[in-house]
Amino acid sequence: MYQYSLYLVKSDYAQHFYYKIDTVYRFLYEQMMKNPDRTKDQYKMVLDKANAKDVFLHLNYWVSHDISLNIDRNQITVSYNQQQVYIEVNDFDMTILAESIVDVDKLLFQYLKTFHPHIFAVNYETYECGWITPLVGKQIYSL
Repeated sequence: MYQYSLYLVKSDYAQHFYYKIDTVYRFLYEQMMKNPDRTKDQYKMVLDKANAKDVFLHLNYWVSHDISLNIDRNQITVSYNQQQVYIEVNDFDMTILAESIVDVDKLLFQYLKTFHPHIFAVNYETYECGWITPLVGKQIYSL
């Protein structure tokens, strides 16, 4: 199974660092992986808190009726046929377990895009990372 971490980045920081994916990755890696026991003051400044109940209610409203949702405290299971995605919601991140990125995109990402405007996804094992939501409202080129 693949493990992905999702972060809800506050709008000001997301707009400033949208094209600086390596900087966002380094910040998250250093804070989450190297210093997990230290104070989370920087997280509170950069990231929005996640709430399992809010995520579940949002998914329950938006997913198609073919998809099954179950919640147990801070863990959500999303199922469709043989595909399953497991979500563990923590204070400042969501940990996703799935068989493939295709399963995550089909069962989760497309619905989470309407949950929060700036979601950053990381797979720390394969060093894959990026925004799952596009940057809206920002002009790319100016003449």
